[in-house]
Amino acid sequence: MRCHTPFLILFASLGVALAARANEQLLQLPMEALLAIEISSASRKPQVVQSVAAAVFVISRDDIARSGASNIPEALRLAPGVEVARIGNNRWAVSIRGFNGRFANKLLVLKDGRSIYSPLFSGVVWEAEDTLLDDIERIEVIRGPGAAMWGSNAVNGVINIISRSASDTLGTQAVASVGRHESGLVSLRQGFKLAGGDIRLSFKGFDMAPGKSSDGTPGNDRWQAGRIGLRGDWQAGDGARWTMLGETHRTRADDRLDYTRYNAVPAQFDIDERHTGTHLVLRHEQPMADGGQVDWQFSAETTDLNLQTLIRESRQTYAGEFQRRLPLGRHELTWGASYRYSRDRLEVTSPTIFGVGAFSQPRRNWRNASVFVHNDYALVPGEWRLSGGLRLDQDSWSGLQAQPDIRLAWTPDPATTVWSSLSRATRTPSRLELDVPFKFSETPAIPPYIPGITTLRLAPESGTLRPEKVTALELGFRQRVTEQLSIDMSAFVSDYTGMVSLVMLAPQVVSPQLVNAIFTNNNAARARTHGFELAADWRVSPAWRVQSHYSRLYLSSPRLSDPAAAAAQDEWEGRVPRHRVSLRSSWMLPRGNQLDVWLKHTSRLNSPAVPAVTVLDLRYAWRVRPGFELALVGQNLLKARHQEFVADYVPIVQTDIGRSLTLKGTWRF
Repeated sequence: MRCHTPFLILFASLGVALAARANEQLLQLPMEALLAIEISSASRKPQVVQSVAAAVFVISRDDIARSGASNIPEALRLAPGVEVARIGNNRWAVSIRGFNGRFANKLLVLKDGRSIYSPLFSGVVWEAEDTLLDDIERIEVIRGPGAAMWGSNAVNGVINIISRSASDTLGTQAVASVGRHESGLVSLRQGFKLAGGDIRLSFKGFDMAPGKSSDGTPGNDRWQAGRIGLRGDWQAGDGARWTMLGETHRTRADDRLDYTRYNAVPAQFDIDERHTGTHLVLRHEQPMADGGQVDWQFSAETTDLNLQTLIRESRQTYAGEFQRRLPLGRHELTWGASYRYSRDRLEVTSPTIFGVGAFSQPRRNWRNASVFVHNDYALVPGEWRLSGGLRLDQDSWSGLQAQPDIRLAWTPDPATTVWSSLSRATRTPSRLELDVPFKFSETPAIPPYIPGITTLRLAPESGTLRPEKVTALELGFRQRVTEQLSIDMSAFVSDYTGMVSLVMLAPQVVSPQLVNAIFTNNNAARARTHGFELAADWRVSPAWRVQSHYSRLYLSSPRLSDPAAAAAQDEWEGRVPRHRVSLRSSWMLPRGNQLDVWLKHTSRLNSPAVPAVTVLDLRYAWRVRPGFELALVGQNLLKARHQEFVADYVPIVQTDIGRSLTLKGTWRF
């Protein structure tokens, strides 16, 4: 597809939207069907999307079901500004506004307010973070820094995956699906009343078949997982709400390392990734007589990640937080505190990669204590609102970090909002960046005059690696043009300083036959991103809805003289897709049947090179009878196979993304 195709798709969708505006009397749909959706993650309180002074988007339960997605990363493609690239059948790169990678480190992801950000990789292990999609109420996406409310690592955005209340899932549901790549999926859910409240028990298990490499050979990216979930909700007489959530899972995700990229001698070997985990969350929400609310939450989690023959991490994490929301006339004050304690045991099991240097930290304790305050002030009630906040994080790895923001919203009428924000956020270095040395490559000697070269990355000296920082300026416009049409636009510029990058140190001559090329991490790099995002939602008729979004992104990084740092900067810039387009059309057919068409386009990546890709998905759902639905989902239908991303963090054998067809049956009774 030629490079101007994204604009043709965008202009076509906007043309349709303008046509709708010209015929405002065509339909009369409920106003609340558009921007009256509530979001709670932007300011840690319920707000109507229309009034939020941030770039926000809500992926609804219906959106997820009609997308045909079978996992969380694929569902995130529904949101504008979110970069989702599939690396293989069990691996994804997910980010917002640049710096994408398998463990993209500038995005904070929450499940019901519980962080699933990995301190080991400084990112999310997506293959281990699955759930029963039918149990998701909505996914709230905040683009841009959210650290003033949520703390460190909310650099480019926050994603909060919010589950449905147990009271909304009473009864029984069973789902079974089978397809070309999805060898089999089974899920069961049972909701019932107990002890004056509602309880939900759920199970999900699946087997995803391996894909194929670009040369047609079988890959090693099989994905198997099983999980059991629990949620309970109780309502007290004084309006207090109690919620208990728990889950245990076991995941296997195969992989194949391609060490040929770093060695003169070809070397590939298969590994198994085994991930087990259990967590428990207890939350209490208490409305107060002054119109405010007191919330607290406690969570405990244990995980074990075993990349066999490479590295193994066992981790226990305990977290507690308190929040008080207090109305004070034209002010609404929100303040709170949190404490997070995590301890790990790290074992490096690969002499090939990690058997270098001194690994002196097999155990690490990490503590984060924070306080925050946020004030929302009605400058002109009903028209101008000024809000600002500050969060102080005291991190045992990185010290004290201050993360403020200030936001201004103008609502000249109930259907229009213009907003701007200025914010600052930090990203904490990962455990691997701080502590673990590893070997990049090994070139054998050629006697008698040419020595062998071993390329090593040593852990930086203690206390020398500092958090990355970003300062972001954003501007947005949101309008309900008619009762049927809404548009949302945002533009941004973000400056990053103290970015972690490789630098070359003086080589070490071990012997006439061996020289060590030494690298380490420091904070010398800088970068800037800027771009804009557009989204439109048009209810053409009571039975037809069209949604579209477009994202444009630029990234530049002033070149450092160090060749290793410059190479990293080339990759930062080269992994940015300049254009991303999504166009979805959903029809409600007679007798409750559904038809969905989804066209997506992503422009090329330059370093490493990945061609532009256009993808077409189709879904047809047939309501066989009340309580029983069959859905046929076709994904990636335009090409037999395509590539979306080249793995960055771990040198793996790349597998292509293949065309798939899945049949799914859902029973509810």
